[in-house]
Amino acid sequence: MKKKLLLLLALLGLTASYFAAVHLSGGAFPAPAFLKLGGDKEKLRSISMKFMEDIEFKDYQNAASYHHPELQSTVDIPFLIHRLFKVKPEAMDIMEYEPVFAKLDSSKLRGRVKMRVKVKLLAQENIITRELMLFYSRDTPTSPWYMILEDSLRNPESDKMKKS
Repeated sequence: MKKKLLLLLALLGLTASYFAAVHLSGGAFPAPAFLKLGGDKEKLRSISMKFMEDIEFKDYQNAASYHHPELQSTVDIPFLIHRLFKVKPEAMDIMEYEPVFAKLDSSKLRGRVKMRVKVKLLAQENIITRELMLFYSRDTPTSPWYMILEDSLRNPESDKMKKS
């Protein structure tokens, strides 16, 4: 009886330790979705994975839906993909993608997720790996996260009023 109790306590302790690791890592380890472990970092990882799935299946309209509603109609996802991979989106096959890390700033209103993307370039028969940083922001800690992909992949324009 005593051995069974010790075994049960050890099992419960290991389970609790694992769930604590899932939560503290921001959802980096797999866990049942209904537990909602990982907090905001897990939400950003999840949004990033859904975004990459939309890109993989060339659903650019849905991929733009992760941006602020006022900006969704102006986001040009195919242009941004072409800029990142130096090839038109229809000439590439996204093979794998995974979040490397998710980070939040001290205000918990800005976040970023680094994604590793493995792509096969169909014309050259090359397989390349690129790292992509996805930036997010929100207005308050309870408001939804919105992607800021458009700004991060466009060519920066210098301010004419400032010296370079």
